[in-house]
Amino acid sequence: MIVSIDVYTKDIDAALAAFKVAVQNGATNVQLRSNEDWDTKKFENLNLMFDADHKSAAVEQLDSGPFVKDTDDL
Repeated sequence: MIVSIDVYTKDIDAALAAFKVAVQNGATNVQLRSNEDWDTKKFENLNLMFDADHKSAAVEQLDSGPFVKDTDDL
């Protein structure tokens, strides 16, 4: 089953590593975006999104990393 992933983190290295794993394991629509505070323009978080099989290594790795579904949990 294909699932859509949409997670957030402040850990730049973890986000880049997850992006790489997603691409290498056949995920589609892979996106990594940075979010900044509108007023201060300071970095807030990274948003990783992709579609992949629910058994993919790209999905499994998110459980052991610093990723959350809601930015309020960062």
